[in-house]
Amino acid sequence: MEVLSNATEQYDRGEKMEVYRKAGVSEYWIADWRKKRVEIYLNDGNEDGSTCFYLYKTVTEENKDELQLVMFPNIKTDFDTLFYL
Repeated sequence: MEVLSNATEQYDRGEKMEVYRKAGVSEYWIADWRKKRVEIYLNDGNEDGSTCFYLYKTVTEENKDELQLVMFPNIKTDFDTLFYL
């Protein structure tokens, strides 16, 4: 999980995400404390053998009960705790 800031957002969404993709990280979360949302990206394979991250789900206050790791569904976190609501 990466927590965005004004100074790191471009890096976290670009270069760092690419490093994680190449390393084979299966799931990448971006937490935006300013908008109080978590974007969950999954790393999937293409027909040519390459991989790419795609946006699997965005979790906000409206669907906060859906916040959980995709790859490890038994490990859960609480949206309100994450954002100190």
